[in-house]
This record gives sequence, C-alpha cells and structure tokens, in this order.
Amino acid sequence: MSIHPTRARLSPRQEEIRFALLAVGGGVAGAYGSVYCGHVFANALTGNLVSLAAELYAGQWAGVLARLGGVGLFLLGVALSVLLPVRMAGGDPGVWQRRCLLVEAGCFALQALLPYRALTALSPALYLWPVFFASGLQYNTFTALHGVPISTLFCTNNLRQLTLHGLVARRQARAGQRAEADRETRIALSYLAVTGLFCLGLLLGVALLAPLGPRLMWLNAALLLGLWLWQKLAAPAD
Repeated sequence: MSIHPTRARLSPRQEEIRFALLAVGGGVAGAYGSVYCGHVFANALTGNLVSLAAELYAGQWAGVLARLGGVGLFLLGVALSVLLPVRMAGGDPGVWQRRCLLVEAGCFALQALLPYRALTALSPALYLWPVFFASGLQYNTFTALHGVPISTLFCTNNLRQLTLHGLVARRQARAGQRAEADRETRIALSYLAVTGLFCLGLLLGVALLAPLGPRLMWLNAALLLGLWLWQKLAAPAD
C-alpha cells in the first residue's frame, strides 16, 4: 500500500524530470550491485530470494543471514515510507518526498564508505544493505508519474504495462477512438521513457565501474542531493 501522491507541488514537467533522474540513479545502483557486487540486485527482491534459497540449501549461513538482513531492510524502507511522512513531514507528501531524497543520498554516501573487501568476503548482500534500504524507501515513495504507477528501480512491470497499453492504444485507434488511443499511447510512452532511462543508468554504471569502483555510489548520492536541492528551491519551504 502507498499513501503518498507523487504529484505534490511539482509541475508536470518537474515531475517528469524527477522520475527521469530517479530512473537513471536506479539503473546506476542496479549496475553496481549486479556487476560489482556478486550479481546482487538490491533494487528488487525476487533474485535475492532465489539466491537465499540456494545458499540455504548449500548451508552458506553467512549468505543466508546477509540476504535475510537485506530483505528485512527493504521491507523496513517500505514501512518507514508509510510511517515517516506523518512523523517527519506532518503528513505532507511533498515535504516527505524531498526528505526521502536526503535519506537516500545518505544511504548511498554510506555505501561508498563501507569496507568493500571485508564485507563482501562474508557476503556481497551484506555489503549492499544500504542499497536495500534506500530501494525500499524509493519504491514506495515515488510510485506514480502523472497518476500512472511506474517503478524507477526495475523493469518487469514497466515492460508488461508498456506492451499492454500499446496494444490497447492500437485497438482503440483501429476502432476510431482517437482520444482514448492517444491517452493509452501517452501512458505507454511514459513506461518506455522511464525504462529507457533506467537502462541508460545501467549503461552509465557499467561504464564508470572500472574507473570509480565503490566511488560510483558517491555519484548516486550527488545525483539525489542535487535533485533534493532543485526540489527544495522549486517548492515551498519545509
């Protein structure tokens, strides 16, 4: 359940810019975990549950505990995205969304500071705990673009919805329902744009991994901090 409208004090174009940057950052984080940290995709949980089952079967208890901790932190992030807007922002979704960006930026800054070799020697999932937590926060805070549910952290449902809305638009256009077809086309293009930007973030992350290594997470922290500052200047004071 999400209780946070994503159109709060932002113009439609500003909302689009925010989702674009979040999608790019989601792609960078996904590339970092998947390529640099033992194929741990901390943005979503399905692959981690598969790995958890494999490690449980193999008796790799450090990995099991690390995966369970990561899943727990993701769920904690989702829970806090419901509880903290009331406690930290007086129930104002716009204020919470800005403060959520600060919390996420802090998570990625912490990620860059953690000892990579010491923690990955125990489990790559343990090393990526800050990304698990930040992903839970982002997933249930920034839930919709122009009222359309879209994820900035992974692509499965985005691709499904892109296909379905594209097919509906085609059927409506053939039936002469031009206004309805245009609306469905705009929704399909929203899914396409966010997914494309996520993939751009993946490519950017992969390209920068060799020269930056763990410092790549400083880039994500700076991206979210810049987004926070821009929204802070564009919206009324907290």
